[in-house]
Amino acid sequence: MIYALSLAVYCTSWSFFGNVGAAATDGWSYLAVYIGPIIAFGVFAPVLRKMLLIAKQQNTTSIADFIGARYGKSQSLAGLVALVALVVILPYIALQLDAITMSFNTIVHGVYSRPGSDIALSGWTDTGLLVAIGMAIFTVAFGTRHVNPRESHQGIIRAIAFESLIKLSMFSIVGAYVTFVMFGGLGELMARAHATDSFNALFNAPLITPRFITILVLSTAAVFCLPRQFHVGVVENTDSRDLATARWLFPVYLFLMSLFVVPLAAAGIVLFGTTTVEPDRFVMALTLANGSSWLTLAAYVGGLSAATSMVIMATITLATMLCNEVVVPVVMRLPWVKFGQSRDLSRSLLITRRVLIGLILIMAWGVYRLFATGQTLAGIGLLSLSGAVLFVTPMIGGIFIRRITRRGAMNGLIAGLIVWLYTLVLPMMAVQGWLPDAWLTTGPLDIDWLQPQALFDTHFGDPLTHGVFWTLAVQIFVTAAVSMNTSITLIERAQAVAFVNLGVRRASASRSDVRPPAIRVGELEVLLQRFLGPQSARAALNEYAGHHDRQLLTHQIVDASLLQFAEQRLAGVVGSSSARLMLASGLRQRDLALDDMVRLLDRTADAVQFNRNVLQAALENIDQGISVVDQDLRLVAWNTRYLELFEYPPGLARTGRHIADLIRFNAMRGECGPGSVEEHVRKRLEHLREGKPHQFERHRRNNTVLQMTGNPMPGGGFVTTFNDITEFKRNEAALTRMNEELEARVSARTEELSRANAGLRRENEQRAVAQRAALEARRDAERANLSKTRFLAAASHDLLQPLNAARLFAAGAEQGTRDAQHSALKQIQASLESAQTLLEPLLDISKIDAGAWDVKPQSFPLSRILDPLTHEFEVLARNAGLSLHAVPCSAWVRSDPNLLRRILQNFLSNAVRYTETGHVLIGARRQREALRIEIWDTGPGIETDQLGSIFEEFQRGTTSHGAAERGLGLGLSLADRMSRLLGHRIDVDSKPGRGTVFRLTVERVAPETAPAQPHAEDSDKAGHKSIGTALCVDDDPASLDALVGLLERWDIDCMTAPPEDAAAIMADESFDVAIFDYDLGADVENGMSRIERLRPDFPDTRFLLVTANRDQTIVARAEASSTGIIYKPIGPVKLRAAIYGPTIAGEVEVY
Repeated sequence: MIYALSLAVYCTSWSFFGNVGAAATDGWSYLAVYIGPIIAFGVFAPVLRKMLLIAKQQNTTSIADFIGARYGKSQSLAGLVALVALVVILPYIALQLDAITMSFNTIVHGVYSRPGSDIALSGWTDTGLLVAIGMAIFTVAFGTRHVNPRESHQGIIRAIAFESLIKLSMFSIVGAYVTFVMFGGLGELMARAHATDSFNALFNAPLITPRFITILVLSTAAVFCLPRQFHVGVVENTDSRDLATARWLFPVYLFLMSLFVVPLAAAGIVLFGTTTVEPDRFVMALTLANGSSWLTLAAYVGGLSAATSMVIMATITLATMLCNEVVVPVVMRLPWVKFGQSRDLSRSLLITRRVLIGLILIMAWGVYRLFATGQTLAGIGLLSLSGAVLFVTPMIGGIFIRRITRRGAMNGLIAGLIVWLYTLVLPMMAVQGWLPDAWLTTGPLDIDWLQPQALFDTHFGDPLTHGVFWTLAVQIFVTAAVSMNTSITLIERAQAVAFVNLGVRRASASRSDVRPPAIRVGELEVLLQRFLGPQSARAALNEYAGHHDRQLLTHQIVDASLLQFAEQRLAGVVGSSSARLMLASGLRQRDLALDDMVRLLDRTADAVQFNRNVLQAALENIDQGISVVDQDLRLVAWNTRYLELFEYPPGLARTGRHIADLIRFNAMRGECGPGSVEEHVRKRLEHLREGKPHQFERHRRNNTVLQMTGNPMPGGGFVTTFNDITEFKRNEAALTRMNEELEARVSARTEELSRANAGLRRENEQRAVAQRAALEARRDAERANLSKTRFLAAASHDLLQPLNAARLFAAGAEQGTRDAQHSALKQIQASLESAQTLLEPLLDISKIDAGAWDVKPQSFPLSRILDPLTHEFEVLARNAGLSLHAVPCSAWVRSDPNLLRRILQNFLSNAVRYTETGHVLIGARRQREALRIEIWDTGPGIETDQLGSIFEEFQRGTTSHGAAERGLGLGLSLADRMSRLLGHRIDVDSKPGRGTVFRLTVERVAPETAPAQPHAEDSDKAGHKSIGTALCVDDDPASLDALVGLLERWDIDCMTAPPEDAAAIMADESFDVAIFDYDLGADVENGMSRIERLRPDFPDTRFLLVTANRDQTIVARAEASSTGIIYKPIGPVKLRAAIYGPTIAGEVEVY
């Protein structure tokens, strides 16, 4: 599906805007643009399938690579194709820039006039230039991520498929709206259109015209030869089975795109005519005339999608071809560029392609500026299609006709390009004023038969038909003529067979074409010896036997595997086709036919020449000089470097010359040292005949040094390499001198370094002493800070114990007095609460910093925390003149309920405290696996520059009256520390004057099945449990007296007991509630331990633990023993809630 939709990159802005204009000016000819691809996929689908298979086998990366591979993997032909593609596709890209600019200017500037108005809007604000730059940036960012183009751009292909859906949808929406909404239906629209003379003149004309047939041919060929269509349809194809889907889906897509072309053209003619509004602008003009902004946007988005998809794929394709086939081959031939080093060139290739993309789009903008006036979108598009048809002959002809040669394809392509430029591009340039108008009427130099649009006095009634005819005619003629008069090389012939004979039965890996009966191993060995030599033939058979772990005997029958092996060995010498022919002839013991013999000799000669050329190319690219002599000591091979080193005169070194002549020439010039010339020749020839390896250095008269290395060859002959090591010797001598000088300098420097080392040693010792002092000071500071933190954590009991007693005394006294004393006691109570507010956060932060807070996460419903908090703060909000609203939440979360309650309590307290009027809202939002608790207020808000510091210690805000709020500014800092302990995230947003929202994100879990538990409302309905007697255990008499005094005012009979007598008293008396202080003395068991021992014996007694220690291990122990916890200092409300509140087994209530 994606593959088929990506093929719709064929439908560009030409299809979206230009075909409507073409229908309004040229009648039915626009249909050929859609019918052509339908014919290609319907009738010529086998050609497409063959191209796919060839491309996969040859691993081609572009249309240039495909054509180059067909003609002997010719780099020059591939480069020519890439350059021609650049020339013919630039107008097509310019068309897209023109369409986008036109639609933009129509919307923004209200331009409806004839072509050229967009250019008048140019300058530094040229819309076309901005569009080109934007598309270059987008294409570079998303289209050049990989070096190897065979790595499919699946992301780009999916984007193009999506854009295909967008442009079809937008075009259909615009067409349907104009037809059925603006004109009331197709019948009404056609009736009004037929009332105009221009519409009747266009669509009553004959359908089949020369122009229609030409456009049909061009659009059919475009499926095969447009570079972007080849890339999408062939290179990006990952499964050949996708072609079956594309055969019906792509034609359906084209049919849908063509449905509303005529209705839109008719609507434009009815409303605007063809003079006031340019027909190419009909689509945009119709939407603007309706006054519907969304319809205008739909038209613009559709046209933009059609243009961008084409530009992206076309520029990627062109950049890939130019980089692979032009830039890289040229750079590799530069003498100063070295590719021998092992380094990664992928980034250089990527940069090259990105630069090429930018250059292509800038050149396209230049072409747009050149042709944008006086040309329609369809005219520019047909110009590119007529140029792209140049690739049909070498590509389609190349996969069906073997005889086309590389030279024929190149010459035909060049000739066709020249005719295309002359007959189609030159007239367009004349229209633009770049060339004299007389060229079109009288021809260059007044040569009438050279008129570009009437070449050789031929007229077809249509300039496009005329240009395409002569372009293809000249190209085909030149291709055929040159191919018939040039020879085809071996590699061209091999590639022609691979392309043309695809699908023909041929040798496979499992069997050979030659399988005659009763062929023996001995006979096969004789045949191999004819071409490989006796030793190589025997070695090859031994290699096969060893690899297959079997023994080959001369009388054994040859199987298919051995025949395949022999064919491969022969192919290494004479080529695959000749190897099969030799096997077939030799093993069947029959003579070759004359034509087969001629072809065999031709291929053998080509193979030998090819191998020699490869060998010579390898020798020429070696820095050393090389000479090779055969067993008769005659020269058979050498390289240019060998000639340069010895400065041989022309003609001295030639194939077959005895090596003695060259030695004698060197000896006569003194190259061999003093002595008789003939003696030098004799000794060296004797050495070569012995065939022993040797290596020695020769110091020559010109002060250069040659290193000569000789090695014998198997079967006779000798190879000698000559390496100029003069520079190496000079460096060696220089290194020797430097080494001698270095030893003297080392001795002098040793003493100097010894003195410097002594100084450094002293400095290091002093630095070590300073570092140890600094480290000790830092450790002292850390110990002091840790001692401070531990002190604050441990002092919580001692600090809060007197406050606890004072609050209880004040509460008790307050309930027994009236008037002035009552007022004074309320002030005392408020002061004590203020002291508690100041101390509690400080002590909590100290405990967290000391690591004394044990987090106990568990799963529970969030309503267990939100509901009590809502009830608690509703009264406070009401007293402050605010409204508190809570959104119910049934979700379950995983957290520490006590810490979570403290965090939310802090946020609610701040919201009520700092909000003067309005309301406070608390609720939760579900977010996948999380739950975000939010608290909103309508308070004064927080300045943006202060949001980063509100969670720091001692940061206090101001109330709505501008006064600093009481407290140390530790609330949010404590909430931040607690949230980090729990792993929850806090976010805050605020707008000054509008309010603040705090968000706490917690983990959301699935609800757990558990027995129903009573809620506070249920307890209220049932009434409080009657409490008549209480036991109070504490080692502080003042706290005991205050606690007893308050309880007795609530009509509770109280009894106090020292810690050591508590168990005995409870055994003698029955108590409804037992209140134990945690810290009962340094040497006495704490209250929690006593409750744990007493709980099993007194299940009906409510146990409460009073403590200032917020250690979570205490909470866990209280939970295990169903004991309530009251944190100091105690207020009457907190104490009463603890005594009369509900008790749930397995849980702990904290007050």
